[in-house]
Formats: sequence, C-alpha cells, structure tokens
Amino acid sequence: MEHSIGPVLTRLVGCLAAGLLATASSLAAEDPATRGPTTPWRVAILLGSDPGLPAMHELDRSFRRTLQAAAPAGATFFTDTLDAYRFDYRELAPEFLALQRRKYAGQPVDLVVGLGERAIDAVRDQRDALWPGVPVVLAGLDEPTVERARVPVGALQSFWQIDVDGTLALIERLQPGATRLVVVSGDADADRALAARVAALAETRGRWSVEPWSGLPIEDLLGRAGRLGPDTALFFTNMGRDANGRTTFPAEALPQIAAASGAPVYGVFGSFVGRGLAAGGVVDFEAAGRQAAGLAIALLEGRPPPTATPTATTRCTADLGLLARHGLDASALPADCATTNAPRSPWTEYRGFVLAAGAVVAAQALTIGGLLMQRRRRHQAEADADQRRHELARAMRFAAMGELTASIAHEINQPLGAILSNADAAQMMLQAGGASTEALREILADIRRDDLRAHEVIRRLRALLEKHEVSHVPVELHATLLDAIALIEPEARRRGVVLETAFSASDDRLLGDPVQLQQVLLNLAINSMDAMAPTAAASRRLSIATEDHADGLLLSVSDRGTGIPAGGHETVFESFHTTKTRGMGLGLPIVRAIVEAHGGHVTLAPRHGGGTVASVRLPGRLPIDGARHAPASATVSLAAG
Repeated sequence: MEHSIGPVLTRLVGCLAAGLLATASSLAAEDPATRGPTTPWRVAILLGSDPGLPAMHELDRSFRRTLQAAAPAGATFFTDTLDAYRFDYRELAPEFLALQRRKYAGQPVDLVVGLGERAIDAVRDQRDALWPGVPVVLAGLDEPTVERARVPVGALQSFWQIDVDGTLALIERLQPGATRLVVVSGDADADRALAARVAALAETRGRWSVEPWSGLPIEDLLGRAGRLGPDTALFFTNMGRDANGRTTFPAEALPQIAAASGAPVYGVFGSFVGRGLAAGGVVDFEAAGRQAAGLAIALLEGRPPPTATPTATTRCTADLGLLARHGLDASALPADCATTNAPRSPWTEYRGFVLAAGAVVAAQALTIGGLLMQRRRRHQAEADADQRRHELARAMRFAAMGELTASIAHEINQPLGAILSNADAAQMMLQAGGASTEALREILADIRRDDLRAHEVIRRLRALLEKHEVSHVPVELHATLLDAIALIEPEARRRGVVLETAFSASDDRLLGDPVQLQQVLLNLAINSMDAMAPTAAASRRLSIATEDHADGLLLSVSDRGTGIPAGGHETVFESFHTTKTRGMGLGLPIVRAIVEAHGGHVTLAPRHGGGTVASVRLPGRLPIDGARHAPASATVSLAAG
C-alpha cells in the first residue's frame, strides 16, 4: 500500500505543477490591445519546414520585416522549427512539448504564428499547453489541402495559391507542339499529392501524354531527364525525399535536373526562380509573408481582422536565357509576365559603364574644346601683345633717335661739309687750269670716304627705324654692338662722356634679332648718359663690356651717374615708372621684354664707387668651332671733342 501511494502522489504533484504553469502563462499573456506602446510585441513562431528552404526563408523574412516595421516599440521573436518534411511530428510531440514547457516557462507571448501547413498541429498543441487563449495566425497554407478539423479554434489563416492551371497554360503557349508532359516529384506524401494534382489537371486538357516520375533516385532522374527532347515539357513539383529515403531540398535538386534535361522545366514556386525554372505561375513568398503579417498586426493592435480570408496571388515569370537555350519564343509569353536573365548584350552588360564613359568622354571633349579655344585665344592675345610690344619698341627707337638728333645731324654734317669743301677745291683748281690728275684723284678719294661715312650713319639709322619682322638668326654680338656704338659715339662726345668698350667674350655668336639687341644697348646707354648729367665732366665714363658667363654671354653697361634709389632696382622695370622729368617709363620695360624674348635675364645693381651696372645675360646658342673668334679684350676711349 505504501509503495502504491508514491507514484500516485508524484503524478498528482506533476498535474498540479502543470496546471499552475498553464495558469501563470495564461495570466502573463495579457491582452495585446491593453499593453503600453513602449513594450515590444512578443511573437512565437513555429516553422513547419527546415528554415534553410528558400521558400520558408523568404516567407519568414518577409513576415518578420513587415511586423517589425509596424511595431511601435519593435518586436521580439521566439522561433522553433519542426522540419516536418524529414521527421514525423506526431511521434516527437510529447518530447517536443516537454522541451517547450521548460523553454518557455514563465515567458508570456502576445501571438503564436505557424508558417507552413505542417506547423498546424504543433501550433495547436503548443498554444493549448503554454499560452491558452493567445491569438494564432497560420500562414503559407495551400487551401485545397488544409484539413479544417486540425486548425485551432479562432486561428486566422493566410493562404497562398498554387497556380497549376496558369503554369500549364504557359506550357501550351511556349510549346504548342509538345505531346508529352513529365511530372517530377519526390517520394514524400506532400510531394506525391502535388504531383497527382498536377497530373490530374493536365489530363483534363487532353494535349499531352502525362508521365508521373515520383520518388526516383536523383541519379536515375538525371539520366532520364537527359534523354528528353523538344516535344516534352517537364513539370517539377516538389522533392523533399526520394525513393531511397534520402531527403533533399527542392532548390538543390532542381538546378541539377534543369542542367541535365533536354526539355524546359516548369514549376509553381517562387523559390525555383533563378535555379533552373524556365517559366511558371509561381507563388510569391514575399507577398505571402506580408499578407500574413497584416493579419498579425491587426490582432496585436486590437483591430478586427479582415472578414475575407486573404489569398496571396501568383505571378508569371520566365527565364529568357533558358527559353533561348531550348529554342522557345519569348514573344509567346503573356504581356504581364515578368522576365529574368535576359541575354546579355554589350549594351545591357555594360550600359552603366558605357553611359559613364560616354559622359566622361563628353566632359573631356568639352573641356579639351574649351582649353583649345582658350589656348587659341591666349596665343592670339600673345601674338597681339608681341605685335604691340614690337610697335612700342620701334616707337621707342624713334624716341631714342629723337634724343640723338643733334649729335647724329652733326655726325652727318661733318662728312657732308668735307665733301662740299673738296668739291669747291676741285672746281677752283679746274677753273685755274692748274689741276693735276693726282690732286683730283686725292680730292675724289676724300669725297668718296666722306660719302661712305655719311652713308654708314644713315644705314644704321635706317636699320634701327625701319619696320621689320622680328626673327632670331645667327648673330655676332660684338659686330652688332659696334653698329649701335657708332650711333652712340656722337651723342657721347656731345655730352662729354668717355665711351669705353671691352669685348672679352671668347665667342660672341648666338641666336637673336640684331635690331632688338642694338635697341637694348641703345636704351641702356642713353639711360646711363642721362644719369651722368649731374656728374662732373671729368668723371663721366660709360663702359660697355662682354664676357663669358656659364654657357652664355654677359653684356654689362656701367656708368658713374646718380644711381638708383634703394629698393628701386626692380620697380624701374615696371611700365611707366620713371625718375626722369621728361621720361615715359618704357625704355627699361622694353629692354627686359627683349632680353627675356631672347631667353635671357637683365638686372640693375649699384656700381662700386657710385653709379649703376646693367647686366644682360644671354644664352649662347651656337657651338664654338674655332673658325671665328671675337677680338681680344680692347679698350677704346673717346673723349668729348
């Protein structure tokens, strides 16, 4: 008797504990409509199939995302999976529920959700055992196959539509000449049920010889599919298990079958798209998830659910690449049929790249065009500036000649006067009748010498004053400078300036414009003589010298004048800057422009002992061949006379 009481008490205590647990859970699961807006929604989800199945994964993800977006304070999900395609829930139910009781002891929820038809029994059992009275939503159901007696009382249901008729109609459109329809499925009960449904509907159309291939090992199935031809259509339904008991995922088997098959493959599930399905009216699992979430949100917000049971629509889809592979005409598809995997052309493959590259090329072309136009305008502006500079330089040469007018006139009058005197002497000798041939020859020689002297002065003036095109040619600098010095000498004598030259450069050949180089010396010499106007007559000396400098020549012009004020050695090269009362301030800027146009550099610096030294550095552009050299260092002093 004592031994029999123990088990009875144990069972009684267990029943009381289970009752208390159920009561606590029921009390904890308060009405969602009365909960505060800051408490997350608590949702228990039971997946009827392996969550790795693409269809189940897409359905679950869409449901969660939609529910989470609508929850005022977010949602907390508790998830369990049954994997009922490979395991029988009825055999495992006692152990499964015992585990759930321990797992969720004291954990209230606001909603229980079952995804997939195979979750119905477990949802009913779990809700009754753990959360009595909590609302239930069942999603992902195929309406023709649902047993109403299994559905928990009060559960809201969300169905999807398996569009077998729509897929058969697509086969008729795409393969009007097909005479054979092979229906492939696995060996699971659900696989065979769907295959039988497809075969029955296909038989009613009377167009094909229908052959069910159910439960074949995958190796046999691939061999058979490889022997199919264009007169056959292959309808892939589902494959959870083959005849050998091996479980598979349909999305894993389908790519192998489609790759081996000589006939296009059709189906009814959206998870087959992109995995070998040529065409079909497929279930949109994402839409099914959103639809189920809408029911759940209504319950959690305390709103009345819709009166009509929602059914997710299907969508027509076709893989253009697979249609082309089997020689099927895509134009036979319905107008609203979505397409994927369009044949890649260079335009479709690289459209973004081509458009971006085109935009870059167009931008570059516009930029280059703008730069070329700007370059042309700049060159035109530079040419205009050079022309103005040349015209200004010529004007300054005229101005310089104006300053030298008196001395140049004197220089010309001297030979002209001598010529006149010699002519008068010859005339007198001829009138007297005593003119000897030798005397007349001497007079004519004097006249010729004085004429050449006047002619040389005029030639130099004309060379400086005439308008000519600037060009850089081989030039012997010393000879060019001597021509300019010949024009400066009369003015130096008139002003009482001693002119000294010292040409020490070993090779005076370079590339340049002789007239412009003469103007450089002319402007510098006149400035130096102007600067020595206040200097005592005995100290007025103008020195012109050349010497070798690095790989070029150095021309220096030094005076003993008043010098340049401190800090003014650069400002004197600015246009219109002058220290003369009647100066225009253009002589030195023109000197700098000419020197820089020859690739050189000019500077002014104080001379030791007073005065200024102008240094002109010019690049030597001609090689020394030893054939011609400048004269050795020489100093010529011309006193005022």
